[in-house]
Amino acid sequence: MHIQLTKKLSDEMKIKVVKPDLTNEIQLFCWHANIFKIGRKKCVLVMNNVTRYCFIIYGLVKKDFTNFEELMKENLMTNFLANEFDVQKIDLYMEQLGEVQYTATSDRSIISQMNDMIINAEYIIYHMAEKDEVISLLDLNFKLNETPLVKLGSYPLKLMSEALDNLV
Repeated sequence: MHIQLTKKLSDEMKIKVVKPDLTNEIQLFCWHANIFKIGRKKCVLVMNNVTRYCFIIYGLVKKDFTNFEELMKENLMTNFLANEFDVQKIDLYMEQLGEVQYTATSDRSIISQMNDMIINAEYIIYHMAEKDEVISLLDLNFKLNETPLVKLGSYPLKLMSEALDNLV
């Protein structure tokens, strides 16, 4: 499993990242991650390289960045279950993730789509706050994954579901 970190996130995690060599990697197990803030809370948006399936990890503190690998896997599993993916397929995917390797970002297209998702998330949160409504993080992640992406010609949620169904 490759987690490709933006410069800001790698600085926050205090790790040095190198340019990735993903030629022999299955891209479905590669993710990009970017840090941002909602209000005064630190958040990380994690996006899959192939399907652009994404989720937000909210309210991170310093100790969370030292345990980011476990936190990411836990949130990934939670979001997969919340989206009602097949449990056997989820287990198969989680087993195949392998050891986490942190590398630098390599695809500007993914970074721009991550930035768009961050803008969408901020809009949804502030729009709901204006109405005095509360939105759960799982609902927010679901809405983000129901956003059509022109480059892929589909929805991230649908693409991830199909990718999980095609796992061997």
